Parts: sequence; structure tokens; C-alpha cells
Amino acid sequence: MPMPRRSSGRLPARSGSGSIVTVIDGDRTAAAQAMPGREWARTPVAAWLPLAVFVGWWVYSLQFHWRDQEEHRFGFLVVVLVGFLVWDRWDSRPREDAPAPMWKTTAWMLAGFPLVLLAELYRHALARTPASATALSLGTVCFISASVLQQWGPRTLRHFRFPLLFALVAVPLPGIVWNPVTLGLKGLVTSINVELLGLWGIPAERQGSVIQLPNCRVGVDEACSGIRSLQSSLMMALFIGDQALRRPGLRSLLVAGAVGWAVVGNIGRSFYLSLTAHRHGAGALEAIHDTAGWSVLVVTLVGLAAMAWVLARWESAGLRAIARRKKVAPNP
Repeated sequence: MPMPRRSSGRLPARSGSGSIVTVIDGDRTAAAQAMPGREWARTPVAAWLPLAVFVGWWVYSLQFHWRDQEEHRFGFLVVVLVGFLVWDRWDSRPREDAPAPMWKTTAWMLAGFPLVLLAELYRHALARTPASATALSLGTVCFISASVLQQWGPRTLRHFRFPLLFALVAVPLPGIVWNPVTLGLKGLVTSINVELLGLWGIPAERQGSVIQLPNCRVGVDEACSGIRSLQSSLMMALFIGDQALRRPGLRSLLVAGAVGWAVVGNIGRSFYLSLTAHRHGAGALEAIHDTAGWSVLVVTLVGLAAMAWVLARWESAGLRAIARRKKVAPNP
């Protein structure tokens, strides 16, 4: 389903097959032809080296979590999306920016150093944990911010702020955040399903995160709670909202819709599994459990795309109406 692409407000960067850049310095005039989309190649290697080291270190550290934990497998996709977001913004970056003062870059480095040091010490002494991954990621964000400020400036950092923060979607959450969210979703899905089963005429009782049926018990695990589809939906809502919408309010509405789609989808999944267990026994769940999970993920993403399309059409219609009013408004 095609979605209207938001206007980036960029000025044309080329004419024909290339653009002519003319530099006048006293009585010297030089002209150089630049190929479209190749402006990044003229950036000094020294500017890219610190960023490459920080990003490579961050990806290498997190890929262990992405490979070992199924709920974070989408981290590899986040890396690709971040690369696209940076590429998409590159030509429209502020050209008149200037490097920040040394004390600002030093402050960012000092803020990130203890986080990275703590994460690395904890990893070598104990193990790779979500908490250490979070600390390492926050410290790496500080290092990348310092590098951008030193090489380009504060306006450039603000211009690429969204891709930088979007990368944090791939970071495993520490247990102090992850466990309450997971337990809350389990309780919500279990309670609603018990009520739905009762309305369906099937006696059911909640026992923690387990649904007690007349002939068997159905457990609501992390997958059934919706945490995986919730993470994927939030990732896609942030990305689609950045690409298709311009107003922050509509982007926030899309993110809220992603949460709603994920929760409703997993309530439906758990209800379907409970009905199947009641009719055919708990053994029948093994054949349909994974299929039901993928079905919920597909339905959630399709619903999210449809919602983004509606919001984009709504926004475009509103912008056209505003433009028409300004055009017909009498001059004072």
C-alpha cells in the first residue's frame, strides 16, 4: 500500500548529470564537478574514522544479544534502517555549520567514558547482560555525539539526532525495565482472555499468567504477552512515521497505534490458542503456536502500515487546504 512520502524541503543539488562548484579566492577561480550523491566521498577520512570505530564497536558488542535472544533478532534490521536514515538526511545537512568548542566535545566524552568503562568491566568480570548493553550504548551515543560536534558542529548533530536515537531501539532493556513491562503485558493478556472465554461460555480461571481451562492449562509466556510484536511495531512505527509524516503529533499517534495493534493482536492470539486447547487439548498447541505468532506479527504490521497511510493522507489534505487558504487570502 503506497504511502505519500514526506517532503524533505531540500534544494536541488544538481543540474543535468552533475553540479559545478566554483571557488573564488582573490584572482583564483577553480571549478570542480561533483557527481550526484557522492558528496560523502569528499569528507576527510579523519572525520569518518572515529565514527566508524564507535559504530563498529557498538554493533559488534550488541550482535551477541541479537543472535542469542530471539526477541532482539530485529537488531540487525535496525542497523540497516539507521544507515538508510543517515543516507536520506546527508544531502540536506546544514552546510554552514561550524565545529563546537572543545569544552563541549570534552563534556560529551566525559559523560560517555564512565558508562562504557562500567559496561566493559561488568562484561569481562561477569557476563554480557542487557544492563551492560544499555550502559555501553548510551556511552557510545555520547562518543558519537562528541565526534560529530568536533568534526561538523551542533546543527549537524541536531540534524542527525533521530537516526542516532533510533539506534537505541535495538538495545536490550535492563531487567528493571524489561521485567515489569513483560509481567504487566502477561497479566493484561491473561485477564482479558479469561473474561473473553467466560463470555464465550467457557469456564476459565486466571492463575498468575496461566489460564486454567476445564480440561487443561494454557500458559501465557513472553511471546504470547506481545512483547516481541510490541518491539517490532514500535521500531516500524518510528521509522514509517519519520518517512511518511511531518507533524510530531501524528508521529506520536502512530506510535500509540503500534502499541494498540500489538496488544490487541496478542490478545486475539492467546484467545485463539485457548479455544484450540479447550476443544482439542493442550497437545494441539504445538502445531499452531508459531504460526499464530507470525500471523499476529503480519496482521500488526499491515494494520500499522494502513494507519500510517491514513494519517499521511490526512496530513497531506490538511497541508493542501492550508496552502489554498494562504493563496486566496487577500493581501493586507
